Amino acid sequence: RMGGEEGIAQFMDRVYDLIQVDNRIKSWFSGKNYQAIKEGQRVYLTELLGGPKIYKGKDLVEIHKGMGLSDYEFDCFLANCEKAMSGLGVEDETIDEAIVSMEPVRNALMDRAQGLAAHAKMVDGQSILDRFGGEMNVESVVEMMYSGCLGDPRVRFYFEVNKEKIQGIKLKMTQLMVGAFGGATTYDDSKMRQIHYNMNITDYHFDAVLENFWCAAELMEISNAVISDAVEVLGKVRQMVTAGCTVRLEIARKKCESQGTDGLYESLGGQQGLQTFVDKLYETMAVDDRMKHYFSGSKLEAIKKSQGDYLAVMFGAPITYEGRPLDRIHSVMSISDFEFDSFLSCCGTALRAVGADSQNVDECVVLLETARRDVLINRRPHDVKRTQEAASAKSVYERIGGEVGVTNMVETMYNQALEDSRIRSFFEKNKAKVTTIKKKMTQYIGGVFGGPVTYDANDLRPMHYGMNISDYHFDAILDIIRGVLKESGSKPKDITDALLLLQPVRADVTTGFTVRQEMARKNVEKGKDQMFKRLGGSEGITALMDQLFNIATTDVRIKDFLLKDKDRIKAGMTVYFVEILGGPKAYKGKELGEIHKTLGVNDYHFDAFMGDFGRALLGTGHQDALIDEVMVSLEPVRCDVLGRSRDISDVSVMKDGKPLIERYGGDMNLETVVESMYDKLVEDPRVRYHFEKAKAKQRQIRRKMYQYLSGAFGGPVQYDVKQMRPAHYNMNITDYHFDVVSELFQRASKENGVEAEAMMDAAVVVAKVRADVTTGCVVRMELAKKKNAQDGMDQLFQRLGGLDGVMAMIDRLYECVERDKRINMFFEGAKLQTLKRQQTDYIIATLGGPADYRGRSIEDSHAVIEITDYHFDCYMQNAGRAMRDVGAEQDAVDEVTVVLEPLRKQVLARHYKENK
Repeated sequence: RMGGEEGIAQFMDRVYDLIQVDNRIKSWFSGKNYQAIKEGQRVYLTELLGGPKIYKGKDLVEIHKGMGLSDYEFDCFLANCEKAMSGLGVEDETIDEAIVSMEPVRNALMDRAQGLAAHAKMVDGQSILDRFGGEMNVESVVEMMYSGCLGDPRVRFYFEVNKEKIQGIKLKMTQLMVGAFGGATTYDDSKMRQIHYNMNITDYHFDAVLENFWCAAELMEISNAVISDAVEVLGKVRQMVTAGCTVRLEIARKKCESQGTDGLYESLGGQQGLQTFVDKLYETMAVDDRMKHYFSGSKLEAIKKSQGDYLAVMFGAPITYEGRPLDRIHSVMSISDFEFDSFLSCCGTALRAVGADSQNVDECVVLLETARRDVLINRRPHDVKRTQEAASAKSVYERIGGEVGVTNMVETMYNQALEDSRIRSFFEKNKAKVTTIKKKMTQYIGGVFGGPVTYDANDLRPMHYGMNISDYHFDAILDIIRGVLKESGSKPKDITDALLLLQPVRADVTTGFTVRQEMARKNVEKGKDQMFKRLGGSEGITALMDQLFNIATTDVRIKDFLLKDKDRIKAGMTVYFVEILGGPKAYKGKELGEIHKTLGVNDYHFDAFMGDFGRALLGTGHQDALIDEVMVSLEPVRCDVLGRSRDISDVSVMKDGKPLIERYGGDMNLETVVESMYDKLVEDPRVRYHFEKAKAKQRQIRRKMYQYLSGAFGGPVQYDVKQMRPAHYNMNITDYHFDVVSELFQRASKENGVEAEAMMDAAVVVAKVRADVTTGCVVRMELAKKKNAQDGMDQLFQRLGGLDGVMAMIDRLYECVERDKRINMFFEGAKLQTLKRQQTDYIIATLGGPADYRGRSIEDSHAVIEITDYHFDCYMQNAGRAMRDVGAEQDAVDEVTVVLEPLRKQVLARHYKENK
């Protein structure tokens, strides 16, 4: 394009004609061998601009050493070169490319170190490498940086290569940095431009890599001053890395702007050529692991047709694209820079395979780049630090000492549990049983913490279902584990992470008790007089007390409390229990707190008494349901016996004479914390569904939250906590949701200056209402699950009206979702009917009907969709509404919910993985 050797010779003649009349730089050539200089430059530029490698002269640095050339003179020289090429009729694109190619010569001419300048960053006689901690630290930073780049969607495309190549890249990066930072030079950076020339690496990518380097160095505890110097030095290779992309794509862009895309369309072979390209593109993506899950399934042909039309129009075809706007199509898809870069790579491969030359490929890339913003409509800011921490983080299992650490933790925890009156009764077993429990706990907790999985978690719920383990007891276990880990020297973050991992275990351990207690409570609400009759009235309760005392007075845990004055105690208890179990109000004795105040009774003794009471009920022939009702009626007595308040406030909120409300900064600060928490709740997809309400409703919820917390923290009681359970009963709020709200409350508290100890006390207080908030969902879902298991799915299908009823429900469901602005973007376009047909088959089969679903797995079909818990919750809400609209009862709705809810983990598998 420059006219070969002859053209470059003419170019140099013209340059030197201009230099002779340029007062700014002609003095540099006076008194020198003018022709020899021109000839040397001609040979050098011939090679530099792509001609034969014939330059045999001295190194440019050596030639110009000590001349004192400045950027100003070099810019004047380049201006003359540009003027000379323009006068010779060279095209603008070629002029730009030539100027860019000459630019790297600047440093050599001005006696500046090529690219890197570590010698200028000496501090107190130490190089950057010395201050960085030496070569081993550089190697560690490169290792961490590379892991970060693999997790960074902005640059992952350039770093995700085979293992052998990865090791080579890491080695070269380390060598480059060591030399750049003042160490031995073992990497020839002159090759860098050539290596990167045909890669589409822009300043955006280069800056992303530097950000990963900075973060990796910070995590290695390198000081910011040293990192800043290192980044400045590394920034000097930017041009070598990005020049190829800058030049090629700029030339292609200018050509598209000046000539339009008609020529490109013809160069690609017109409509037939474009169709061949699209066919090849889809063949390429079908075997590309990065892209194939985006381009598979029954809707593939429709997608191919629509995308083919779009690309044809983009590349200059005289047709009209009639599909949906690009941003609308991709608004529901989970696509990052990595996938877009991979798509561009597939396009380049396909274009070359059908015969497109490199210029046409560059033009196509330039045009495709214009679509990046619309395609990446859901692009989220990348958290480099979080990614690198996750990549380099050890599991909790490793952080607390592996197998030995977990074993010691369980051993100490078990010993402390045996001394803790709140839960001692659950752990007091014979020696063989204790050994078995410790072994199973060690296996299970080790797996939960990230160690080897040797315990079947499916055994957990049935094993604990019949035990009366409540949230109170579970929280007590967590409290002990927290203390054990603290005593063992574990870091606060490790303790927090360990407790977060254990929280999901709660449901498996406490569900059995929660369900039985709630069913019993509902029966008791119908009237204790019915329970009194079923117990056999006063005579039956008297007989029950005889049985109880036969058991309790031989129970080593509590017999000493009863044997001192057995007959009097038994008579008083009989009158008292007749009254609280629904009989005549005849008790005239002292308050229970006054009676037990000096006896030293604690939770352990009360649990022992309750256990004996249960055995007495069983021994007198009563059914399990009635036993549960009696236990529910007796449980509130615990507070009276142990001298505790039944109110939501507790003495534990006092510290140094200050109530928790005061330690939270008073009412105004608490109100600010609630406001801040609520703002987070409506943004967090895990719980957004439950808090995204009309403004008036939001204000009401915020006010009630504040009122509850104010009273619970020791301020004026403004909220009746008895309203909490009925208010939440029919909401599908699980422990998962409750934990998220607790987490965001803690975060809001920290942001508003609340001290850590006050936050811990607040967490204990808030945990007290967990059962009131979650019990409704737990009970309804558990009963629905039992009914499905007992009756079989075919019975559920028939209760829904058989095939006609389920079809009507699905039709109604689609009417609902198509009108729901929160999720209707997932249910539109050419693929809607196919989607509905496949989803119909799946739902019918899942609910026990006669359908044969043959589509992709749920996880695969949703892997490319930008869907969160919020969207799934909205879909489930519409499903419940559709069922009710076609006449389904609430019990049937719950049963269907139980069947569909487990799909959440499959539907959101990618979302959970990316947000882990």
